[in-house]
Amino acid sequence: MGTTGTVARRIRDGTIQWLERVFFGGAELSVLSTPAFVAVLVLQTRYPDAIPIAGLLAIGTGSVAIALFRARAVDVGAWPRRGELSSAPLRVGYFSALFAAATVGVGAAAGAVGSLWLALLGGVVQPLGLAAFPRVYRAVHGEPLQHAAAEL
Repeated sequence: MGTTGTVARRIRDGTIQWLERVFFGGAELSVLSTPAFVAVLVLQTRYPDAIPIAGLLAIGTGSVAIALFRARAVDVGAWPRRGELSSAPLRVGYFSALFAAATVGVGAAAGAVGSLWLALLGGVVQPLGLAAFPRVYRAVHGEPLQHAAAEL
């Protein structure tokens, strides 16, 4: 084992690394979902309570999900590097469609049922859809190139 200082340093470094992954997962998700944000802003007047709740949960759980998937803490397949430009059109389309489904779709369902509790499913739809992304990526682009040092 190590000394108390070594253990504390490892915990601190691991926590910082985890927070960076969640931050960059959220940034990636937010930037690549920008086209869907426009639709969400326009359509949120139809369900003014349900869509924002579903959207906030989708972004929050999606950020954590991307961090878990990229770290392979939950192994759903290899993800492309964040800076890979060749897959940007696929990622923008996929992430936007997924965010629209997790917000507007879930918000409309909550409005139709008449229960805001259903809006909580936005936080479930987003990570489940993100878990399927590596399979979609492989179907379009093949196996992603990985650089272990770049993903730390």
